[in-house]
Amino acid sequence: MSITEISTVLAMNRNTVAKYMDILQIQGAVDGRKRGTSKVYYQSERLPVTSLRKICTRPFFVIDHEGMIIDQNQDFCTLVAMTGDQVSGHPLENLPLRYLDGIQPGQLVRAVLKGTEQRIRAQVRQGEKIQSVILLMVPVVFENGRPGVSVIVDLDNPSADISRKDTTSPDILALLDDEMEYVVRRTAEGITRYVNETYCRAVGKTREELIGRPFKPLISPEDADRIQIHLAGLSLKYPVGTIEYRVVMANGELRYQRWQDRALFNSRGELDTINSFGIDITEQVLTAQKLKKTQETLEESIVHRTEELRGINRQLYSEIAQRERMEEQLLLAQFAMDRATDMVFWIDQDARIRYANDVAAEGLLYSRIELLDCQFGDLVPFYSLEEWDLLWQDLKNGRSVSRETYLVKKDGTGIPVDVRLTYLEFRGKEMVYCSSRDLSERIRMDRALKEANKKINVYTSIARHDIQNKITIVLAYLGRIKKAMTDPVLLEYLNRQEHAVKAIRTEINMTRDFKDMGLRSPEWQNLPAIIAGIITPYEQKSVRIVSDLPEVEIFADAQLDRVFDRLMEKMTGTGEPPREIQVSYQIRDGALMIIFNDNGPGFSAEEKDQLFDIQNDGSGNRGLFIAREILSLTDITLSETGEPGTSARFEIQVPETYYRFLQETQI
Repeated sequence: MSITEISTVLAMNRNTVAKYMDILQIQGAVDGRKRGTSKVYYQSERLPVTSLRKICTRPFFVIDHEGMIIDQNQDFCTLVAMTGDQVSGHPLENLPLRYLDGIQPGQLVRAVLKGTEQRIRAQVRQGEKIQSVILLMVPVVFENGRPGVSVIVDLDNPSADISRKDTTSPDILALLDDEMEYVVRRTAEGITRYVNETYCRAVGKTREELIGRPFKPLISPEDADRIQIHLAGLSLKYPVGTIEYRVVMANGELRYQRWQDRALFNSRGELDTINSFGIDITEQVLTAQKLKKTQETLEESIVHRTEELRGINRQLYSEIAQRERMEEQLLLAQFAMDRATDMVFWIDQDARIRYANDVAAEGLLYSRIELLDCQFGDLVPFYSLEEWDLLWQDLKNGRSVSRETYLVKKDGTGIPVDVRLTYLEFRGKEMVYCSSRDLSERIRMDRALKEANKKINVYTSIARHDIQNKITIVLAYLGRIKKAMTDPVLLEYLNRQEHAVKAIRTEINMTRDFKDMGLRSPEWQNLPAIIAGIITPYEQKSVRIVSDLPEVEIFADAQLDRVFDRLMEKMTGTGEPPREIQVSYQIRDGALMIIFNDNGPGFSAEEKDQLFDIQNDGSGNRGLFIAREILSLTDITLSETGEPGTSARFEIQVPETYYRFLQETQI
């Protein structure tokens, strides 16, 4: 347990716990080791060195943490034929011990100092005699808390001569030569005593070159360490072990082998011989490696495909969410269309109504189901299927149609409406979207406004006539007074009064030009007919007028002819009248451009800036000002775009929904 865990269990301060653990470690009651940045404690299994002499009846000696022998008993001195002074105070390497299995005693001592018990085989040289022993290395603790090592010698194994001789039967050896496996027999010290022909062929050496020499296959240092540990683990309890490693063969080829080692012990329990049986497993290893690589590739493919699937799922979730949003928008659009204030219809190519909203059903006194059984011609009686086919093609070519007409109710009465038709295609289905706005209220308001305007015009006409009469009287008296007056100062005052009165008369006369503006509703008017009606008087002034207008109607105020008359008057009324005026048209960004262009001197830059303005004193281009105001009633604009000194050019721009060509099908 760590200090934190101990302090939590005991509910004590960590610093206090750390002090107590240091005391217990000095006493040998606990051991501790570093684990990362923490120190972990566990119960000690060390034997107190003071108890060793009391309980141990075999030869032993004690080593401190610096590897020096500090104590031994008489049985050990007798075993090694040395005095106590020759043993104590000297390092472990001075003892007449030979350690088997290639183990370094210093490494074992360090391992035991850390608390791990070790057992190794060794030999004690006693003159000409060699005694085989087992050294049991036990961790101990001194009175000062420092760790130590107690080495107890096991003398249960009697002495034996280490020289050996292979007495295997020749028939058995011949049988082993025919085996496909490698067969090697070696002594405990690693000296080769027998190899079969199969192994000799594999390593490219004769049997004479191998027997009597250490068994050392050509392997890597890492595998050599593994083999050493493997062989050291063989015992009476576990005499058989298996190990795999890489070997370089005689031809330089790298092969993989699997060896099964069996340790044979003599009657005293000492390791006598190791019989090893090997087999080449290169094909299995390569197959396993390929299988592993294939598995890794498969796992990578699975991961990749899984990520692709996750991406597809994310895309699917996104599309589902988008579709849900679209469905919600469609439902909202459907709800908005159903609750729209205008009458909405969807009409197919056969002029059959496929959809009608609630306002259309209520306004026409039908149910929505009844409207779906109707054709559009049922709502517009003077409308035929032949005309619908022509209109369908025009709409399909990208044009929109807007007309004022009336729709027939179920009871036979009519509703004045403004109808707008637009061609739409959605997912292979062709439809015409029809929006109809009820104009009944607007017509009633227009009628009321016209009546009000008539009354205002009557009143203003009477007032204007009375004011004109009174102005005439005032000007007459001012003329008589001026004739009778000789004082120059008073004459100046009278002239100013006369000028002011004439300005008032001019203002009054200008109101006469506006008295009929907006009195009548705008209407569709034939443009070529209007132009033909106004150019006759101007052709008598030696001006050639050329008109190149198609049969087109524009939706404008009833005083449209006055607009064109004012333009002709302005273009022919200059100091040098033009010899020719051309009237043409263009379609520009969907708008109809009506162009009046001459070959006269045009207007100067100063004149162009004030061409459509009226001054405070009533002067200015009153005719052009009134013309532009008349056109603005239906969103038609008027501008002058000619070059000064070259020509005059007036452009009238009619919006797309305010003109129509007569060759087009109409509702």
